[in-house]
Amino acid sequence: MPVDYRAPNINARSLGQQLRKIRELLELSYPDAAALLGRDADWLARVETGFGDATPEQVGAMLDAYGAPDRVRAVLVDLAGRPAGPPWLARHVGRLKALVRDIYTVESESPYVHTFGIARMPELVWCEEYARMVFGHRAPGVDPDEEWDLLRNRQEHRAGGEPRTLDVIIDGYMLDYSGPRPDVLHAQVAHLLDLAAGARTTVRVVPMGIGAYPGLHGAFDVLEFPGVTERISLVHTALGIDAAQADLWDTWKLVEEKALPPAPSRTLLEETRTTLAELG
Repeated sequence: MPVDYRAPNINARSLGQQLRKIRELLELSYPDAAALLGRDADWLARVETGFGDATPEQVGAMLDAYGAPDRVRAVLVDLAGRPAGPPWLARHVGRLKALVRDIYTVESESPYVHTFGIARMPELVWCEEYARMVFGHRAPGVDPDEEWDLLRNRQEHRAGGEPRTLDVIIDGYMLDYSGPRPDVLHAQVAHLLDLAAGARTTVRVVPMGIGAYPGLHGAFDVLEFPGVTERISLVHTALGIDAAQADLWDTWKLVEEKALPPAPSRTLLEETRTTLAELG
């Protein structure tokens, strides 16, 4: 069999791991499970590792044969039905690079995102005013309405039907209000405070004057997934979003050490909002 060097889609990988767990709980070997399913053992192995295609109907039949509970069946059949990402991404695919499309698909499946922003706020917490300001500074030909539609859907997406949990850290220098648009920064800070007031978002600030720390290398995200032990890290550069070459979890923990706790961070954000309102 030729070796497949592709990385499996995160949806297929998560689905495969769940199917493998069920098979192992039933104490079925590959040959025994394949015989029960009326399938080839090689096909089953590829599905369980995320490299094989399995339609929702095939997954449903597998789970029926395994005697899986209805709730488990519903969740895994749904997962098998969204390998290409959420429906709202489809209308933007034609203008996105394949890598960016794949990254947004992976992001859409993560219910827990750790995101660090420096130089610019993290994209997943941009308010509309801030987003349109950034879009206006991009290359000519960018449609701010299209870009905002895509970003808004990324922000509002509910991975697995549940609201996403965001763990946000920003560099304090982004709260400097000496720039040309204090009104936009005011809107963005107010948005951060609104998010932090909810149960699903934590916002922390690395205070100015802290000195050198690992976050100075640039903005990044660390994504976590249900049923998958490995994390996926993304980096944000002047050229756009990209997959990191390594797991940045250790870097995230070092940035955390420099950040203020949530309560002092909120106080700092409230003070900044007040000052910006006076300037406005």
